[in-house]
Amino acid sequence: MKKLLAIIFLFLCCTSMIFAQGQGTFRVGLRIGPNFSTLYGIESDGQKIPTLYSSAERYKMKVGVRGGFVFDLGLTDVVSIQPAVYYSLQRWGSSGQFQLTDSIVLKTEEVMSMQIVQVPVLVNFRIAFKSNYQHAFVFGAGPYFSVAVQGQDVLDGSFINQFSGESLDIRGKANFYKNQQVSYYVTDKSGYAEEYKTRYDEHPYRRCDFGFTVAAGFELKRFYIGAACDFGVINTANTKEWEEAGIKGYSQRNLNLQATLGYYF
Repeated sequence: MKKLLAIIFLFLCCTSMIFAQGQGTFRVGLRIGPNFSTLYGIESDGQKIPTLYSSAERYKMKVGVRGGFVFDLGLTDVVSIQPAVYYSLQRWGSSGQFQLTDSIVLKTEEVMSMQIVQVPVLVNFRIAFKSNYQHAFVFGAGPYFSVAVQGQDVLDGSFINQFSGESLDIRGKANFYKNQQVSYYVTDKSGYAEEYKTRYDEHPYRRCDFGFTVAAGFELKRFYIGAACDFGVINTANTKEWEEAGIKGYSQRNLNLQATLGYYF
């Protein structure tokens, strides 16, 4: 990961030096704001499904945050190329229900969080409000590449006996890309809790993602306010790991909305 970040940083620095010495303009900007993430294009064995577990629920967006630097390389007053480096916390949740046996049902609420380094490269177009382009509407699109550096799944649920009405609470946490360990507690009505731990050979989500970003906003001199959306185009689920868990042909893609405030130095 350190080598990857060093390569990205070196590439951006070299590119910015080339443009700075040319006829175009070069700006460095800071961007930060909330994001809202979820999954789309979810399939299992070729069939589209709302979530892994329940046909009545869908993945729900949760609030995260994204911040980083943009490098605006002006080709003309109207067109620029804008690579960027972001550190993004993306979160989403789901509700699910397993029918484990004829009498036992597992109901769950999950929240997934991923810490991601993202590198988009946009081609931007400007429509100026004034002749000097210090006030302009900006829209752009381009590819992005991202790498997950940390991930966590927090589970809150209960085992319910449909015949007797008895239940056991369950709390769980899985750490991805680190120790690949799942730990959870099962608690009865008296408050007694028993801890269980297990490990998996491979993490269930792939580190790398690729997709496309569309963005639009306003530049007011040095300030920027805008919004963007990332559409993942590759399957980020580790199909082999899901098949070992009994879910065949599972696939998912990332969707991330962002609101952004920025400032050019």
